[in-house]
Amino acid sequence: MTNQATRPNVPRPEFEPRNILQGHDEIVWAMEVHGNRLFSASADKTIRAWDVNSHRCEHVLEDHSRPVLSLVISNGKLFSGSYDYSIKAWDLNTLRRVKTLQGHADAVRALAVAGNRLFSGSYDSTVRVWDDSTLQCLEVLRGHTGPVRTLVRCGGMMFSGSYDKTVRVWDVDTLQCKATLTGHTGAVRALVASPDKVFSGSDDTSVKVWDRDTLQCIKTLQGHSDNVRVLAVGTRYMFSGSWDRTIRVWDLNTLECVKVLEGHTEAVLALAVGDNHLISGSYDTTVRFWDLNTLRCVRKCDGHDDAVRVLTAANSKVYSGSYDGSIGIW
Repeated sequence: MTNQATRPNVPRPEFEPRNILQGHDEIVWAMEVHGNRLFSASADKTIRAWDVNSHRCEHVLEDHSRPVLSLVISNGKLFSGSYDYSIKAWDLNTLRRVKTLQGHADAVRALAVAGNRLFSGSYDSTVRVWDDSTLQCLEVLRGHTGPVRTLVRCGGMMFSGSYDKTVRVWDVDTLQCKATLTGHTGAVRALVASPDKVFSGSDDTSVKVWDRDTLQCIKTLQGHSDNVRVLAVGTRYMFSGSWDRTIRVWDLNTLECVKVLEGHTEAVLALAVGDNHLISGSYDTTVRFWDLNTLRCVRKCDGHDDAVRVLTAANSKVYSGSYDGSIGIW
């Protein structure tokens, strides 16, 4: 037998793991799954469409002139928001651009859907509402005094979180502002919703819990020692990930912290809830799987060469997007 390692003249084999997809040149900011396709949006100004079975890139969607930050799927279309201030609508079948939605005066950082309406949150401090069929702008929701970073729907309302330290609540039908939720002392970077509660994570290290019906703050969840950058919600727990390198697990009923998940050696940037696991991604370049019953780490995945920025779980698979431009399939 010949030991290849002792033969320096032999070309180095391709060691790239088959589950790591290369194509993007820069950071992956967002991902969406539709059927057997994964869409990934990158700072390289493109969106890639991957076949999740063959792991091949089927198409590169090129039309944005600056980094693509956000994606959402609705009504047979993929919508992408960018630092070029625009939203582009792409036909999910042909992957051709249908229209460019103009109006924002700064980066489009967040996209969310309620019924047949698309909501876009921008660094220009506004939320715009678009008809996802006619692609016309229905309303410009004003009130925030800082960049809008995150959007989440809960019931008949859309919640917008901003660097102005507030969360605003908009009726998805009338588009009126129902309330401004105050109390955070730092930027609001993350929002998630359970059926009856909305959770806001902030640079002030706390998570606030808001009642969907009364819009009152039920509780402030303390414990993290640094910015709360990401939240995820399952059927039993809400999870918060922080720059303090930990994930906290909160019981949805008692709102008590039942476990602190330790293992990551750098900031936790991404969380996703799968069928039986919580998945976390970190600046430490790893993806970790935590059993939802025992809350123990059962798998640590290496493969990325830089921070794991975004995660999504769908169809019993987990997808990770990294600062190095690669996509992981786990």
